[in-house]
Amino acid sequence: MRFEKKLCFVTMLFLNSFVTVCNCADAQLITNSQHGGVTVAVQTETSSIDPHFALIGANQVVSSQIFESLLNADDAMRPAPGLADRWQRIADDVWEFHIRPGAVFHDGTQVTAEDVRFSLERMPHVPGSPAPYVRLAGLTRRLEIVSPDTIRLVTNGFDPSVPLHAISAYIVSEKASLGASSADFNSGKAAIGSGPWRFVAWKPGERLDLAAASPKLAFATASIRPIANDAARVAALLSGDVDLIDSVPPDDIEKLRGDARVALWTAPSARLIYLALDQEHEVSPQVASNDGKPLPGNPLKDRRVRRALSLAINRTLLVDRMLHGAGKPAGQLVPQGFVGFDAGIKPDAYDPAEARRLLAEAGYPQGFHLTLTSPNNRYVQDDKTAQAVAQMWTRIGVVTQVNVLPSNAFFAQAARREFSAFLIGFGSTAGDSYTGMSQVLHSFDAAHGLGALNRFRFSDPAVDAALESSQTARDDAGRQAALADAARIAFVDDTAIIPLHFPDNVWATRADLTYHPLMQEGAMAELVSRK
Repeated sequence: MRFEKKLCFVTMLFLNSFVTVCNCADAQLITNSQHGGVTVAVQTETSSIDPHFALIGANQVVSSQIFESLLNADDAMRPAPGLADRWQRIADDVWEFHIRPGAVFHDGTQVTAEDVRFSLERMPHVPGSPAPYVRLAGLTRRLEIVSPDTIRLVTNGFDPSVPLHAISAYIVSEKASLGASSADFNSGKAAIGSGPWRFVAWKPGERLDLAAASPKLAFATASIRPIANDAARVAALLSGDVDLIDSVPPDDIEKLRGDARVALWTAPSARLIYLALDQEHEVSPQVASNDGKPLPGNPLKDRRVRRALSLAINRTLLVDRMLHGAGKPAGQLVPQGFVGFDAGIKPDAYDPAEARRLLAEAGYPQGFHLTLTSPNNRYVQDDKTAQAVAQMWTRIGVVTQVNVLPSNAFFAQAARREFSAFLIGFGSTAGDSYTGMSQVLHSFDAAHGLGALNRFRFSDPAVDAALESSQTARDDAGRQAALADAARIAFVDDTAIIPLHFPDNVWATRADLTYHPLMQEGAMAELVSRK
């Protein structure tokens, strides 16, 4: 039985908002006069070419261009054929994946089930990973090679989430990767995939060069340049130095919309921007009393304090001022249309008076001091959003200063759980809330690959139980009900995290080019074509 999710509403909701759709296989060759291909400028650079190094959006965007995942996501974020052209659950605890005929790596060797086995076993064990790929390994009891082109995943019981996690299971060549380190991928030595692009060279901080691995691509070469500064990225497009940019700054949307030299392309986003609060440490490292001394006890462990901090935030103002309307206030992990979305959960209304009352009830009538940490140029207006939140918190007595870090340093420190409060995002890669809820909000459980992105150590057995119940539901209605229960407990009862908004995805190209916008983030060279 092929795994399918009935998300027609999602398809209609998201595809109707797309500006255009291109058939990239039939597109003409795009030639930039300066470099014979297409140049893409991105806000956030990957931290590694190793596709298993980190479950981080910027890394996955690059990984998907060089390597294929076991399954792809379609425009509505549902599982779709990828390296595996078909898959089915043949028993309660057995999923079978069949590799498409003719699949080859860039060195000409055939992709086999042994390569899939090697990749799935390697994924959770890459040294130094700030966000390891642990979930698929955590639910897999063993792997069985049926034939050179067929592999079976035997799970620890019935588990409908296997295809969801297969979307981010990037497959590498065992021949090229056996014993290879992440440095070997970064140099190109091990960067042998079966994706649309072949690795040519990477100079961190400057550019990643790729060559077409298939004659069906629209152009022969692609260059990805990291330009973190918003103004510089826009200027590079307007000057003709690059052909496509991602993360168009909201401040520039209206200006660019009226510029005949460029075209804008938008789609709703499945990335939640949220605030995480330390619920692990008895004395939180970046919390202090009003006299600057360490505060005995951790106020962030009190759900009344977390609720107060949420009520102190004017989400409508953040979307209007920070995003210029290009986004939606959020109250839960996934947007409308996803399995697990609960229409009854609304974004918290701005209520500073109630926030002050809750602080007083929790024993902090005079508030306290707090540091809020944010990455710089990882998400749209991330540091500016953090500054705005800090002002709102200060108004209710929680005097907040902002600490801004480069993305790589930020994620490394977040993984070590060094922050008391931090702004971060989670981008869903499947049209189902389980993948995010199980990683961000399930109690940390390394043995089962759960809570890997729970960098603040929230834990509620009721949330865990609801998530686990969703995994045993054999019908869509039961799964939806269990996931909605988990969301209500986490967001309404516990204020486990503080959702802020879903920013829209906005790209800009030269006026003579078109782009196929998706819910998935990142600028993908194969989605560009000439008008």
